[in-house]
Amino acid sequence: MPSAFKTPEGAAAYLAAYEAAMELWPVAYEQVEIQSRFGTTHVVISGPKNASPLVLLHGYMATLTMWSPNIADFSTDHRVYAIDVMGQPSKSVPAEPIQNANDYRAWLAATLDALNLDRTSLVGMSYGGWLALNFAVGAPDRVQKLVLLSPAASFLPIARQFSLRGLLMLFFPTRLTVNSFMGWLGFHSTATEVDAWRIVDLMYLGLKHFRLPPETLRVVINVFSDEELRELQVPVLLLVGDKEVIYDPARALDRARRLLPNFDGALVPGACHDMCFTQYRLVDQRVVDFLKDNALQRRPNGESRGTSA
Repeated sequence: MPSAFKTPEGAAAYLAAYEAAMELWPVAYEQVEIQSRFGTTHVVISGPKNASPLVLLHGYMATLTMWSPNIADFSTDHRVYAIDVMGQPSKSVPAEPIQNANDYRAWLAATLDALNLDRTSLVGMSYGGWLALNFAVGAPDRVQKLVLLSPAASFLPIARQFSLRGLLMLFFPTRLTVNSFMGWLGFHSTATEVDAWRIVDLMYLGLKHFRLPPETLRVVINVFSDEELRELQVPVLLLVGDKEVIYDPARALDRARRLLPNFDGALVPGACHDMCFTQYRLVDQRVVDFLKDNALQRRPNGESRGTSA
C-alpha cells in the first residue's frame, strides 16, 4: 500500500503532531488497525472492556484526537471506539477511495464488523455527525442510539461562507487560511482550559502533507429528506451551539424536532462550532444522560425535551 503522505518528511511532521495531540488523551487507551477494501482504519479504544459500546466519529479533518476533552466522561460507562475517518488526514491509510455516501456506509460497517460490534451507539461531530446519520439511515438495525453534535448538512444546507472558506483552506493550506477558517467556526487562540490549538495545528499539517483522495474530496454530503428522517426510529439527540455559523441552529433543531419520531435536542448556550471544547462539560453531561436514559419514548410530533441545554 502506498504511503498516505506526500513525502517522508511530511509524514514525520504530521505523525509527531498527532502523537503530541494524543498526549491530551486523559485516560488509558489501546490502538488497533482495521483492514478493509478501503484501506487501514485507525481506532483508539478506551473504557471498561465489558461496557456497552460507543463509537465516535470526528469532525472534518480533525482526527479522533479532537475527543480528548470528552473521552473521560464518555468512557466511564462505555467501551469507546474513536475512529479516524477514512480518506481524511489521520492515521487511517486509504486504499480504494470512498466515492459516495454508500461507500461511507460500507466502510463503517466493515470497521464495526472487524470490531465485533453488531449494534452500537454512535456519536458524530460536524462531518462525523453527517456520517453517523448517514449510517443510521442506511443501517438502522445496527444503531442503538444516535448523538449528533452540530452535524454538517444533515438538516439544513451548509452556509455559502463555509464552503468558500473551506475551499480556500483546501487549495491553499497555510496556517493563515486554516486559522482563519477555524476562527470563523469559533476556535480562537486565546488561552482556554482545553488546548484545541494542537488539533488545529494537526489539521494544517494534514492538509499540507496528507494525500487526500480526490474521489473522496468530491463526495457531496446532502441534506436528508423528510421521508428519510421520518422513517428513522433510532433515538436521536441533537445538540447545536446557539451561535453556530454553518447554518441557522434554531431552524435545524426545529426541522429535526418535527421530523424525527424519537427525538431529544437542545441549543447549547454560548457555543459555536467549538462546543465540544468550550462547552464540553455541558455537552458531555447531555450526551451521557441521553445514553443512560432507557425511558426515551416517542413523543407527539417529535417534541423535544427542551430548547436549550
